[in-house]
Amino acid sequence: MNKQLEKKIFNYYLHYYKDVCSLRNPAKRAIFRLKEEENELKRLKQLEEKLNFSFNNQRHFIVGAGTGGLAVVLKKEYNCQVFGIEPDPQALSITQEKCSLSDINPQNFKQEFSEKISSLDNSFDFIHCYTVLEHVQDINKSLDEMIRITKSGGKIYINTPNYSFPYEGHYKIPFPTFLPKIFGYFYLLLLGKSPHFLKTINFITEYQLNKILKTKSNISFQRLPQSLEKSRGKLGWFLNYFKFKKGINPNQEVVITKNG
Repeated sequence: MNKQLEKKIFNYYLHYYKDVCSLRNPAKRAIFRLKEEENELKRLKQLEEKLNFSFNNQRHFIVGAGTGGLAVVLKKEYNCQVFGIEPDPQALSITQEKCSLSDINPQNFKQEFSEKISSLDNSFDFIHCYTVLEHVQDINKSLDEMIRITKSGGKIYINTPNYSFPYEGHYKIPFPTFLPKIFGYFYLLLLGKSPHFLKTINFITEYQLNKILKTKSNISFQRLPQSLEKSRGKLGWFLNYFKFKKGINPNQEVVITKNG
């Protein structure tokens, strides 16, 4: 990766962490994202182990490609044919540049929303939807589109927060997810954070996602087991109460299989 592209990625995430989410140490966080491919490879290895499943030589589709780290790893490490969508034009530009450097056709990635994907029916072995479902405009339509473009017997991997847990992972703070969003806006303003990004977030819970998936007649789905880790810091006791006393996991991992 050349220095110009590195700077483009750094500035993209610096803006996100500093101006959008109002996080501490935004530059340090942005530098960490320069190792995106390394982190994605670790995550994919863990996912393969959980699923007892190999990604080699498959056709994969990424819903919300971000800045392209996942696409690069799937091509270089697994020899996958990789396609996807990304609604943000700046992120898409970075993804397409990475594709050009990684023997991937940049036109495989398009500026589209998950509610209306231009790909043909039954086209892909595996769909990735990593920390995206909480941002889509219509969860039901997005799931229908992902199912439509998946081959019979293919899989869809969903990773999204569980908003039964009182924490907002984008802002990195405990959050009253059980209250109407208007209270969340005031809460963020009191903390000196911009509430604009909150408008893009769906507070989807395990119960709500299960309810939607159970209406789909052509799929089966399973939830992957989640390991609970103790939270540290001043508010660790608060978060640990919900994790270990209430048994609420802050994250959801769901694998959907399209039936024949």
